[in-house]
Amino acid sequence: MMICRVISISRIKKEAVRLLVLLLSVFTVTHSALSQNLPPYQELSTRHICEATSVMAAPGKSPAHMLKSGEEVRLKDVTFGADNLPYFAIDYATGTGLQRATGFVPVEKISHFCDFTKRSDSGHSFQAPPNTCHLIAVKTDTLTALNKQAVPLKEYRPSMAAYRLADGQYALSLGLLNIRASGNILGRASDLPENSECSTGTEFIEALVKNEKEFSEGENDRFASVSDRLAAARNLMEQTGDAANLKKACDLGLNEACSSYAEAIYNIEDPDGTLPAKVTHYALMGCMGGDIRGCQLAINRTDNTLENAQFRAVEGGTGNAEDLVLPELAKPGCDARQAVSCILLARGTATYTKPTLAEAASNFTAKLTACRSGIAWACEEVPDAFGYVVQARGEYTSATADENYSLGSLTEEICTPGPKQPNIVHCKPAYYKYRDFLQANKTPPLTDTRIAKAKGLLERGCIAGDPAACAVQSKLTDHWSAEDRNAAAARAIKLCAGQSDKDSICDNLGVALDPNLETAKPAQRTLYDTLVMTCMTDKTSNGPQACSAAVSAYASLESTDQVHNIETMLANACNNENINGCQTLASLIATKAQNNPETNQSPEENKSVTLLSVLRTGCRFDDNPASTCLSLADSLSSAGEVNAAMDVYTKTCGYQVTHANERLADVRICYDAAKFALSQKTRYASALQWSEFACNSADLGLSPYACKLAGNIYASGLGIEADLQKAAIAYRNGCFHPYMKTTDGEACLKYGNMLLEAHDNPDSAASVTPDDLQNSGDMISEASRAYDMGCMDNIEQACQANRKLLTDWSKGLYSHNRVQCRVEDDRGSVYSDKICREFSFYQADGQLKEERRQIRLEVYVWPDGDRSVVYQRDGTWLLNEVTTAGLRHVDATKCWRNPVSKRSFCVSPLQE
Repeated sequence: MMICRVISISRIKKEAVRLLVLLLSVFTVTHSALSQNLPPYQELSTRHICEATSVMAAPGKSPAHMLKSGEEVRLKDVTFGADNLPYFAIDYATGTGLQRATGFVPVEKISHFCDFTKRSDSGHSFQAPPNTCHLIAVKTDTLTALNKQAVPLKEYRPSMAAYRLADGQYALSLGLLNIRASGNILGRASDLPENSECSTGTEFIEALVKNEKEFSEGENDRFASVSDRLAAARNLMEQTGDAANLKKACDLGLNEACSSYAEAIYNIEDPDGTLPAKVTHYALMGCMGGDIRGCQLAINRTDNTLENAQFRAVEGGTGNAEDLVLPELAKPGCDARQAVSCILLARGTATYTKPTLAEAASNFTAKLTACRSGIAWACEEVPDAFGYVVQARGEYTSATADENYSLGSLTEEICTPGPKQPNIVHCKPAYYKYRDFLQANKTPPLTDTRIAKAKGLLERGCIAGDPAACAVQSKLTDHWSAEDRNAAAARAIKLCAGQSDKDSICDNLGVALDPNLETAKPAQRTLYDTLVMTCMTDKTSNGPQACSAAVSAYASLESTDQVHNIETMLANACNNENINGCQTLASLIATKAQNNPETNQSPEENKSVTLLSVLRTGCRFDDNPASTCLSLADSLSSAGEVNAAMDVYTKTCGYQVTHANERLADVRICYDAAKFALSQKTRYASALQWSEFACNSADLGLSPYACKLAGNIYASGLGIEADLQKAAIAYRNGCFHPYMKTTDGEACLKYGNMLLEAHDNPDSAASVTPDDLQNSGDMISEASRAYDMGCMDNIEQACQANRKLLTDWSKGLYSHNRVQCRVEDDRGSVYSDKICREFSFYQADGQLKEERRQIRLEVYVWPDGDRSVVYQRDGTWLLNEVTTAGLRHVDATKCWRNPVSKRSFCVSPLQE
């Protein structure tokens, strides 16, 4: 028995050793895959609340909700309140289920990361900064082996570092990588050791001393405890003026000593060219321990080695500025209101012409923080940076009155009223921002002190000799008397006349001043003369535009004796050599004829100068920007000269069709030609050609409507054999234009109706519906999509048709799927289990309708007629308008959980 027991124990020991080897191998495999298990990259739009703060429904208003410390929010926009303070617009969790809401929080209450300066307190003194990781080339059991492995990787030496791990191994880091790019870089690198990985460094417990050619152990082992070691390091650090002691303290693991050492050697002599790498190395040691100063020192050198690992691993780098390490190191510094960090963060954000709103907002607030931290030139860039915010909000948007005031006030703080001077910040941007603010506040409350402040700067600027301030003042009729504005206009003219190095506004003073002011007449005359010269000589589109603008300038001068007759000037610009003035002259003649039906010509001109003769002179049947062919055709039509009008349409549109080498943005002549032919019930083949040409163009206002014309021709068989399928395609293009975002709501209605009619007549469906819509369920969903878009275009008939379609479809009158619907709670208790009708539907409401944004709804109709509606919006699944945790698959079953009721709605295919 004893022998057996000994054998048994021996065998157990052998098995234990074998098991240990297996466990170690498993650990090694898992560890080498750390690059796959890095924390997710935190996007720029993701921010944190580092201390409890209130969120407001509007900037500067009463609190609507309290956000807890550590909560994550999503940055949506940035703005200013009436209190002149900047606010982030954020998307936040309300605390009710998974519901989210939008609110406003002061900019300084939002951070990229929380508790960065406390990271060394938790023992993470060498953890890579947020959003970055250590590129680990090898891990060895001995320091000797590590130094040997480092030799062939000498190109990485400038950014190389080495660490001891908690398990006793040694890790060789080649530098930092951005987590976003780490997988891409590891996949593309060809000269890295086989098991290279990217690690956060949470397992690093000691940084090895980096010598000229190798790494060595520090003196950590001679201390009984970590606290003793750090106490000794602090004693060394207190011995001021000695860089050597700072290095010793750093080597003992005191992160702030590393930053101080990097600062101490920052500008010393560098005969061998290794100083940038040395400064970056020690600055990073400080930064990793949460010392903001170290982060700033690392990124502030233009010759730092932060990107060395990326650019060595992948020759030339990834080519994407978002993959760099530097902006990530700037974020903690900017959170701490460090001006340099904010500047470098701004430089690394929104570096292209069309940034997203989150990128533009981040760039703006970084520059604003730098400005508030004392960098004056950053203040000069703030208004332009906010311009990108407005641009990113979308077309047809502009800054609010509060935003304009705050930006003007910011510039006022750093500018000097008066004419532009070298090395002095000019106040012109502030004048213009205040102008926009004042124009939006014509009858402000008496308590709004901002009005007086804005007016005060404009008045001081004008008095100090700045013509721009005077010009702005002259146009603000609601804030200054006519006498004051006349005085401002006169002073602007005088100042411009006296300037040798003229302000840019002096070149267009006639436009900048209020043309109705008596004292502005000299500037208006100068403007008029310039416009006349352009009208008479410019062969580009500027020529006819100048002729038209000259009429407005003339109106302010007509009561004086200084100007010849405007129609004489325009007539001189309407002849065989120059047609710039024809369209404007024709408009004047038409206006006079309308006001005085007794005559259709100007009494000052030759009797032969009639409206039609002017238009004929200006119509060249080509693409001349001054062409009057469209007006000529319209006038001929109004005069009953149908054939002549048709001839003009035919020649002019024919020229466009023949010579167009791209999708034209202006096809009115062809659109009108098609409409005219249809109205006269003639030239149907030409009308189809013209409407299809206009439909396939990129005219924002007309192309979708031209598609409808083509659809009408195909549907009615005008001059051709009716083709319902081509009609449906044309209507679809009018509803969902392939090149423009605009819509013809009537085309949507016609398209939807055709689809429903085709569904009701299966025999003819194939000849009516587009080839990609032969499935009956798809046809009805597409009809809903068309009606929904038509409803967005304010076609009430389309709204009604879509509502009726939903009712009828819910009753089973159209093709649908049959599925098993179930409602259950978290314990698995089933509350309802029935067969439902399933179909896809479109019906935008509220904000979605205002945004003209369509979302596909999955509708499930219970036997009693109740509906469960599921859809996805911006990546989030909603169930009956309640935000869920997302779609959950269990085999073929799909489930969505309502976090409020704590019940799940599940859908399964019916069993065969």
